[in-house]
Amino acid sequence: MVRIVIDPVTRTTGGLRFAAEMRDGSVVDARCSGTTYRGFEQMLVGRDPMDVVYYTQRICGMCSTPHAIAAAGAVESLCEASGEVPKDALVIRNILNGLAWIRSHVENLYLSFLPDLADPFYWELLKFSDTGTALYGELASRFNVPGYASAVMTAPGSAYADAVRCVKLIGETEAILSGRSPHGPAIVPGGVTARPTASDLSRLKSNYAAIVDFLERRLTAPLSLDQWLANTHAGTPDPNYILDHVNALPLKDLSAGKGWNDMMLFTVFGSRMMSSDFLALPVYIELDTLGGYPLLDQLIGFLNHGAFYRVRDGYAPLDAAQADAYQVAPGFTAGSLQNLFASAESPDPARIAEQVGSSFYTYSGAGLAVPPAGGETIPAGSAADIDYAGQKYSFVKAPRYGGVPCEVGPMARMINSREPFIFNIMKMLHDSNSRFAAGKRYTMTSVYTRALSRMQETLVVARWLGDWINNDLEVHDSARRYCVPVTLKSGRAGACLTEAPRGMLGHWIRVDHNSRIAGYQIVSPTTWNASPRDNETRYGPMELSTIGIKTTPRGNMPGSEANPLSLYHIIRSFDPCVSCAVHTIRGK
Repeated sequence: MVRIVIDPVTRTTGGLRFAAEMRDGSVVDARCSGTTYRGFEQMLVGRDPMDVVYYTQRICGMCSTPHAIAAAGAVESLCEASGEVPKDALVIRNILNGLAWIRSHVENLYLSFLPDLADPFYWELLKFSDTGTALYGELASRFNVPGYASAVMTAPGSAYADAVRCVKLIGETEAILSGRSPHGPAIVPGGVTARPTASDLSRLKSNYAAIVDFLERRLTAPLSLDQWLANTHAGTPDPNYILDHVNALPLKDLSAGKGWNDMMLFTVFGSRMMSSDFLALPVYIELDTLGGYPLLDQLIGFLNHGAFYRVRDGYAPLDAAQADAYQVAPGFTAGSLQNLFASAESPDPARIAEQVGSSFYTYSGAGLAVPPAGGETIPAGSAADIDYAGQKYSFVKAPRYGGVPCEVGPMARMINSREPFIFNIMKMLHDSNSRFAAGKRYTMTSVYTRALSRMQETLVVARWLGDWINNDLEVHDSARRYCVPVTLKSGRAGACLTEAPRGMLGHWIRVDHNSRIAGYQIVSPTTWNASPRDNETRYGPMELSTIGIKTTPRGNMPGSEANPLSLYHIIRSFDPCVSCAVHTIRGK
């Protein structure tokens, strides 16, 4: 038995510990532990409900806007005012949320996930052919980060430096409408406090053009954003487009100038299926064999709520039946993906419940699975109760949908929307199992499709962002066009489900007869993805996705227990955010 413990997992947001037990060369058990307790849910009890927007934004420095939207939505639900929020306020919320999604996805891709492709391990793997040498040169020159142990260079890669500039620009763009970034005060119950001017609108359009320039240079060049989405996303795209597009690219020169943008480089060489099976290329990184649920897919689901309001007055804060209220429709798909050719199910928020059998919390009474509307947060009482090797091993609770652990985030949204680009990639993975040599098994979900989903979603949201800024955002003199007064109702409850970049986010609020908060519960995306085992010992998604893997995509190489790249790839593909923290880079 070999035990691997990564504590903390670097380049993730917050304190995350991951432990894996290996037997006969494969992971047979895994434990994902949140190692920090912050107490926001307890902190809010007794406070004025109108303050929750400002408190809950401080949960995360990267997703403060989604928390503000969820908190404002919960209060608007409580006040029965959701249908009165003005259209112009919802447009501004969409813009701020869209900017937050793009910033978060860019940070995950270029500051967290892709730098692992510059690891020296891949130099040792790829250096034996001209194509492999050229590929690693591109990976290192694009994705290397300061302090990382690249085999061929020490300077920051071009993509890393580009991404840092883009993240800075997005923060400045958010501040135009929100006052500052992160933790902008603009989103409030009833709408927004922002009243954009003609000058603000001009700056937004200019900054948006610069953000699109970054995305086009890195992900779609030589195609424009609109051209890429016309070929892969809109209408009924040609399922052979990707193969036809890749076949037209040169193999002796993998530079961006020859059409090998970051997305194409990853699409081809991040996949054994794409590179070896369909294109007969000699080099690849087998990320399509990692991070799926090949043996236990019946123990997982893919879940999302609605995201980004349709441009009209009012919205539905919790009712998934009103799917047309959102640009991204809510959905649920079982992990077996047997119904991938049919529409996703419409999820029922009432089926969400949290368990604490493996968490450092207790429930009063006999509660085993408690809906968040009546949830409570009672943490362990002493340091002696904190034992990551015990039955309870995480400060993260275990939310379940109808008793099922669910992956949330970009891939879940792509699955539930049956997004054409990702759907066609998944179909190729599925077909490859029977079309090519025996002994190769691909799951439709993996590190590969999870990262591609994040890339494609970034481009889709960027296109919507252009519509909101260029077509829907208006300048008005009347403050009532941006915010309406709301009236608290004592002794009531409210809730709001939305989507953050990492997945489904829910806020639930209960108010006493003095109009003070009696209970507040938050289920964030990483609560779903990084959940520990539940009362029936079912793994959370991140845990389950590591069962059966080797330490590297090419097996258990000597010494790889000290640098288990497979675990790093899988964990970072989920983009876990345990709490608000800075990114840390692993050196030699």
